[in-house]
Amino acid sequence: MSQIAIKVENVWKEYRIRHTLEGPSGSFKALLNTPFNWLAGRYNRYSHLEKSEQFSALKNVSFEVEYGESVGLMGRNGAGKSTLLKLIARITRPSKGKITLYHHVNALLEIGTGFNVELSGRDNIYLNGSFLGMKISEIKQKFDEIVAFSEVEQFIDTPVKYYSSGMFVRLAFSVAVHLTPEILILDEVLSVGDAGFQQKSQAKMKELLGSGATIILVSHNHQAIQDICKRAIWLEKGAIQMDGPAPGVVQEYLQFINKAQ
Repeated sequence: MSQIAIKVENVWKEYRIRHTLEGPSGSFKALLNTPFNWLAGRYNRYSHLEKSEQFSALKNVSFEVEYGESVGLMGRNGAGKSTLLKLIARITRPSKGKITLYHHVNALLEIGTGFNVELSGRDNIYLNGSFLGMKISEIKQKFDEIVAFSEVEQFIDTPVKYYSSGMFVRLAFSVAVHLTPEILILDEVLSVGDAGFQQKSQAKMKELLGSGATIILVSHNHQAIQDICKRAIWLEKGAIQMDGPAPGVVQEYLQFINKAQ
């Protein structure tokens, strides 16, 4: 019997977008015309200079992910992929709907999130591991493997602010995939680093899947989605356009993109 790892139910995410009606000169004149209100702190300089509208980044999104399943999220820029990952990772909350997580989540949405640039690579491994809920003994056990995978052994005691972008990416990814994730959420990490590291990263994710981990991956690399993910979800303007086996979803999406060009 299958076990549910993530359940997304009728999720909406809405934002308020503001539009400026007047330029800076209009704003300045308005402040001059109401000096007493402004000085009293009762003047809202945006009230008549802006209008706002509601924008739905996600619209009634529902799906389930089984434990051990690999799911690729696809869609054009602005389709809602990263927003959905942030909701699943509990970085932000849905405007409506519900997301239930049945296992611990490791999320790598922005490379180096949780890293302190003043600390060394060594210290950041322990810091980031602690943020992810790992015990010091568990981090120690994985430490050498993390460093070897990241290929930054020579600089492990150097503050990460001196790392190149490639070194930074490799270390952040290595921490995320080695600290026994039950659910791993990745946003575009396969597009960073050199070709050799990308291949090694894909191999590591396949290894995690073999151990029973659940992976949700956002990538514009359609071949990587087909190689790693058995299932794909295509988002279009915040709604699910298609959900099914990865090869079929990728094919339909590429056809859609070609027609739209």
